[in-house]
Amino acid sequence: MLHYSRLLSCILLVCAGWVNAAHAQARLNVVLLMSEELDGKGAVIPLSGEVVELLRYLEQHTRLKFEVRRYPWKRAVENAALGEGLIFGISKTRERLRSFKFSMPIFTDQALLVTLCRAKFNFNAINDLKGKTIGIVRGTSYGEEFDRLSNVLFKVEDDTSNNLGRFKKLSMRRMDAFLLYSSSANIGRLETYFNQQYMAEFGDKQADSKLFCILPKPVSSIDIHIAMRPDGDASLLQKIDKAILQGHQDGKLARIYSPR
Repeated sequence: MLHYSRLLSCILLVCAGWVNAAHAQARLNVVLLMSEELDGKGAVIPLSGEVVELLRYLEQHTRLKFEVRRYPWKRAVENAALGEGLIFGISKTRERLRSFKFSMPIFTDQALLVTLCRAKFNFNAINDLKGKTIGIVRGTSYGEEFDRLSNVLFKVEDDTSNNLGRFKKLSMRRMDAFLLYSSSANIGRLETYFNQQYMAEFGDKQADSKLFCILPKPVSSIDIHIAMRPDGDASLLQKIDKAILQGHQDGKLARIYSPR
């Protein structure tokens, strides 16, 4: 009987060890809200390769499993503030600092002005936008100075995240430019991509010409974070911050967002 009890105890200890190991290996599912971008048919454009690679890196180094939910940006911010999940791709503003806790910066986005090439204008400072109409995605911040002077120094045209619709408005001269966030350092390649994607939609078939131009100087450069409600699980951001710090130190994040 004594040997049997010892054997049973050993079996229980081994099973407990397996259970603990399984728990250690299990990934915690976390809802991650993100912006959606739509194509000309209203379908959601898949996440970029850089974002997919970044999320895989963070999952690998946090043992989290992200359940990505994509919404129009304004709705994504509102849902995150209500506690639906964490939110990716958000920048800090005075107002948001009252509603969210932020991770360390992951990368820096540039707010770029997209114009018609035949109607390009010089942009070096915010005052160069005086009297112009600039398209923005509803609910998006483009830096404190731009936000403060919206509909004061210049007029803003609220858009959805439907890229085709934004280019159509621009081609019809309903605005002088619209703002586009990008982490790419290769502006020329980005410009070529948009012309290939959208120029034919508006009847411009000239292969040796460009319809859309991106101005070289950004309106702002904004640090991008993951954020959550202040009363959320603080350990999630701690894990994410640790992974972000490692990614900066080992150069992985720089390689993900390097020019391609």
